[in-house]
Amino acid sequence: MNPIKLTRVEDFGERNLRSFRILGRHVGVFRSEDGSFRAMEIGCRHQNADLSKGLIKDHIVTCTWHGWQYDLRTGECLRGGTSRLRHYDCTVENGFIYISAQPVESAQPKAALEDADLF
Repeated sequence: MNPIKLTRVEDFGERNLRSFRILGRHVGVFRSEDGSFRAMEIGCRHQNADLSKGLIKDHIVTCTWHGWQYDLRTGECLRGGTSRLRHYDCTVENGFIYISAQPVESAQPKAALEDADLF
């Protein structure tokens, strides 16, 4: 399946996170300090609330609906359930951000994400 063209890099402005609704899923695109981008589900696995609206502190997001918590570096659910948020392939070409149409098993090595400074 062809990648989905989401937005222009310049549309991020000063933000490090943008949420998009793609094929019924909330997908977050994150910009790291080094300017690279990555994408992952950002819909709570409980009732699909948009986690970009939740409180984010030290890479942990808390869902505003029922308090489920996720590590935004790994997607691991820390409180509430066991389902993790899945990653999407994410590329930048000619100033545009593209993601895969479906989540992938492992878009980036876990170790690289654990050291990433997103917020």
